[in-house]
Amino acid sequence: MTGPTKLTVLYDEECALCRRCRQWLEGQETHVPLEFLAAGAAAARHRYGSVPWLGADLVVADEQGSVWAGSAAFIVCLWATVEYREWSYRLSGRALAPLAERFFLFVSHNRRRIGRVVGSRDCPVGRCGHRPNVVPTPAPAAGGSWRPPPPPQGRAAVCRACGAPEWASEPACWTCGTPR
Repeated sequence: MTGPTKLTVLYDEECALCRRCRQWLEGQETHVPLEFLAAGAAAARHRYGSVPWLGADLVVADEQGSVWAGSAAFIVCLWATVEYREWSYRLSGRALAPLAERFFLFVSHNRRRIGRVVGSRDCPVGRCGHRPNVVPTPAPAAGGSWRPPPPPQGRAAVCRACGAPEWASEPACWTCGTPR
């Protein structure tokens, strides 16, 4: 038996963090093609309706009928990438597998809260309210010394281009790369 030649990633389309992770994974160079399928979609229920974790956890399936869920699915996603395949082997080894599982379970159980901070700005069918719409602030006129206004008290600074939270120590937005 050979390894998978294609993987289907089933994710919770209503979870901002899940959508953000999908966007990240779509941007990675991969060894095998990845198909992304919203767990709540009719196609997912038709093809994978017998999988008990469908919609409740990250699920990855291959064309040969193998299915991974939870932390195992996370490691399979890393395995598919060119940059992180070596990490998938490390994290699935005896020494780090328990740590990887605890990390994934922590993120999974807190994904709604984490998604409010780092989640995707897109929203299926307009049901999300985790982040306000942010109108990009125009750049200063030539020769101007424009600076973004300070954030309202009690709120974190946000990127003027994409609305992602900013860290004072970073020179650019971690999401879109816009200079601070």
